[in-house]
Amino acid sequence: MEQEGDGKQIALWAYKLSFYHPVTKEYLSFKAFPEINGTWKIIEDLKID
Repeated sequence: MEQEGDGKQIALWAYKLSFYHPVTKEYLSFKAFPEINGTWKIIEDLKID
C-alpha cells in the first residue's frame, strides 16, 4: 500500500540523553545535534544551551 510521503525521512532526534549507569551509578549525559541540512534546516536559527 502506497502512502503520501513515502521515501521521506522522519525527523526524530534527541539532542540530549542523560541517565545513571546501571552498574557504576555514574551520572552520564550526552548532547548531539544533527547536521544542519535537509530536514534539519528548520532548526538552523534555534539557540539551545
